[in-house]
Amino acid sequence: MSALPTSIIYTQNTTLLQRFSGFLHSRTLLQHVSEPEALDLVLHQNSSSLLFMDLCSPKSLRLIEETRATYSSVLIIALGEARSDPALRAATMDVYTVESPDPGRLRLQTLFDQAQSHQKLQNENRVLREALFAPATPQPEPPRETIVPSLHHFSRAFRRFDNVGEMLESIVEGVASCAKVSRVAVFALTSDEHYTFGAGIKCMEETRELHFSKTHPFVRWIRIHAHSISRSMLRHIEHVEQRILIEQMLDQTGAEVILPLFGRERLNGWLCVGRACSGAPFGLRNIEELTEMAEQVSVAIENSLLHENIALQKAMAENLLQAIPSGIIAIGRDGTVRWFNNGAEQLLGRSASELIGRPVEKVSSAIASMLHRCIDGKEAGEAQEWSEPISQKKMSILTRCLEQAGQCVGAMAVLNDLTQEHILRERQNNLERARFWNELSSAISHQIRNPLVAISTFSQLLPERHKDEEFRDQFQKLVLQEVEQLNSMITQLDEYANPPTLNFTPINISTLLDDAAKKADNTKEELNHSGSITITCSDELPLVNVDSEVMAQSIARLLQNSYLATHEHKTPKISIRASCGEIGIDRPAVIIEVTDNGPGIPEELQPNVYSPFCTTKNSGVGLGLPIVRRTMIDHGGLIDIRSSSKGTTVRLTLPTTERQ
Repeated sequence: MSALPTSIIYTQNTTLLQRFSGFLHSRTLLQHVSEPEALDLVLHQNSSSLLFMDLCSPKSLRLIEETRATYSSVLIIALGEARSDPALRAATMDVYTVESPDPGRLRLQTLFDQAQSHQKLQNENRVLREALFAPATPQPEPPRETIVPSLHHFSRAFRRFDNVGEMLESIVEGVASCAKVSRVAVFALTSDEHYTFGAGIKCMEETRELHFSKTHPFVRWIRIHAHSISRSMLRHIEHVEQRILIEQMLDQTGAEVILPLFGRERLNGWLCVGRACSGAPFGLRNIEELTEMAEQVSVAIENSLLHENIALQKAMAENLLQAIPSGIIAIGRDGTVRWFNNGAEQLLGRSASELIGRPVEKVSSAIASMLHRCIDGKEAGEAQEWSEPISQKKMSILTRCLEQAGQCVGAMAVLNDLTQEHILRERQNNLERARFWNELSSAISHQIRNPLVAISTFSQLLPERHKDEEFRDQFQKLVLQEVEQLNSMITQLDEYANPPTLNFTPINISTLLDDAAKKADNTKEELNHSGSITITCSDELPLVNVDSEVMAQSIARLLQNSYLATHEHKTPKISIRASCGEIGIDRPAVIIEVTDNGPGIPEELQPNVYSPFCTTKNSGVGLGLPIVRRTMIDHGGLIDIRSSSKGTTVRLTLPTTERQ
């Protein structure tokens, strides 16, 4: 049920029903009745509503007459053809109006709005008349048996926390037995934040179909006022609209008293109680006793909702833990196994039924020792490798302490099978080694073949031209040059395969840059490079803790790359700039930027610049940048390369000695 008013349409014409439902869907909740016998029950629940009466339906005129006599506050709009005999007769029966069964949308909506305004005024006048002619002194109430709420009436309900539906059924039975009433209904808050019919005794079918959103006027009213309401209390409600709202709610649920059910400062629902079996009205004392009983019902519902949430969370946690392929073993502080999931059963070949509730030593003495150490506060931070004694299966075991409210309540172990991981790791290593050697052989064969071909050619000509002094000089220079190139390649491969042991010492950054520039001079001379290196470095920069020889050689490699990239440039520019910066969060560092104005690294090679054998040179194996990157990692630093057609900048970030 929404906040829209309820209207009733009595017809057996489906076309008429669809038309009216479509025209009025945004203004009212239209309830359809097609049988004469059902109309009285619906009107009893909605005694102050608007009734559309189809004069073509059977017994419509008689129903109009009976409705006017029994439910004077119901406003009737007769639907019939103008000047027809049923329409003329209906006009004499004090109906609001006679309307065509096929009105336009605007006409019907205007008529409905006018009828609603008329009915609202009619209800307000009725309430004022009742207040005006109410007796000055209340009439003495006939005696009624005292309601004594007792826990034994709800003992069955208190035991059914595992099933909310059955618990609500037990509650309404207990309320009916305790209060000695013939009709009880309970509305409860559902998971979709709506209040729906939960259970009831002798409730009408229309009551069972009611549902209310949190924004419904009645829900807002009961949340604000938070007290029980009854028909005898209606005259004490000052606002006429609120009084009509409560009266309609009592009619719709067939209740004499509505009792709110609060829990944890939230409205969990309400209890609707009908007349007493004896027919006697409820007195003030009875309502107080019903309110006390509603408190017990509130506690039962609140505990049931909490139990339901806990049971749901427990079921989800158990299913999740059972579905995890890793083995999970949990123990209490006393060392008793509390949890042993399917993964642990498969890894250890043991059944949970034979281990749960027994000492953890029954699982494994090694696992028991790790878990007890964890409980004693001697937990290892990293996972430990362990071999299962029987199957010799390799596993990793990670232990963690289980805490509640800051207190250790046990420990858990997470087991993972390393067999497959070792197989995959070995397979990956084999693939990487195969790829490495394939690339290495390809690069080396290309680079070695050219020098060997040159040496071989000259060696074949040497016997014939041995007396030619110029040939011998040329042969000597060629062999030395090619051998030096081969030796350089072998040196790079050896340096890449066998990184040096680092010796960290604090050093001034300017000294480091000067050493690097001197190491790169050989390349400059070989290329006959016309440019020079511009070094920008402040004397106030902090020291860096590095292996000066290895770091200077790495920076020199970057300078050599810049010389090679700019040696054909008309105006080559190479610069080194050192400045203060940060690495990570609030961690001081020195930033070294090596910049040149060469053609840049081709875009297709940029993603692979740190891979071995990625190079743009005609000679070389492309190990320079991989070695520099590994050096930066060993020093706890970072390397970043930005390259375009206008040049390349390599940015090195080194932590300083100011903060370890």
